Amino acid sequence: MASKLRLARKWLEQHLEKRFLLIIRNEETFEEKASYRLTLKNLYILACSVVLAGSVLLFLLISFTPLKRYIPGYGDIYSRREFIELEQQIATLERSVAARDTYLQSVQRILEGRPETKGDVARNVQIHQVKPEVTPKIPEDSLLRAGFETVLSRERASPATRGRTQARLPAGEMAATQQEITLSAPLRGPIGADYHPESGHLGIDIMAAKNTPIKAVMDGTVIQADWSVENGHTIALQHGNNLVSMYKHNSALLKRTGSRVKAGEAIAIVGNTGTLTDGPHLHFELWFGGRPVNPSDYILF
Repeated sequence: MASKLRLARKWLEQHLEKRFLLIIRNEETFEEKASYRLTLKNLYILACSVVLAGSVLLFLLISFTPLKRYIPGYGDIYSRREFIELEQQIATLERSVAARDTYLQSVQRILEGRPETKGDVARNVQIHQVKPEVTPKIPEDSLLRAGFETVLSRERASPATRGRTQARLPAGEMAATQQEITLSAPLRGPIGADYHPESGHLGIDIMAAKNTPIKAVMDGTVIQADWSVENGHTIALQHGNNLVSMYKHNSALLKRTGSRVKAGEAIAIVGNTGTLTDGPHLHFELWFGGRPVNPSDYILF
């Protein structure tokens, strides 16, 4: 048996060492163009190298290119991951639509002068704050900056105006009641833009440094705490006597819809979110009976 194995091995070695001459000639003139000396051993090595290189290339194509998605059974994991990502995006869009619906309902209730009900609070508590992936950055307006610097220099030149952060609102000017309403300033700072309902500016812009806390002007309930493209992070409070205060363009909200807040309690942080802003400030609105009023008439900033 051992002798047969030795004979077979010797025959295989002799077979692999056989030499061949590969000649390439011109078919018409029979002129020799090239010649190569080959053995079966070299041919086997070359064939194995080509197969190995092709296997490595195919592995790299399957592992690092989208080609793997067309292989049955291989792309299921990636399809499942894409499906999960699509589900998450759909859930985010649903929350965004729900928050927008709540915002529109709150604005409609404010404009119609209808008081908030327990059903509204219970429904609004289920809506969470929607945070955008990217907030568009608007270039700073030179006119607004110049106006801010002018007002700021005027405020610094008038120390008598400092320290006044609270005023008493005569209820007779806004409603037929015998009591007075005390309103606190949401923050202290110069007015960058006044109340101009004729041009659609239904509040005032209070200039302040970024990350300054914003405070509630009166005890109330949060009826809106969401984000929109134009106004950024917005929060609105329903107070007594059918009074509503709104705070827009915040960098973050500290309260959720349905939360009860006290006067002077921090509810948001000054920011520059939304497309209708060109610098850190608070856009503050005051509504009574479904109609906007000038906050500067009732609050000392």
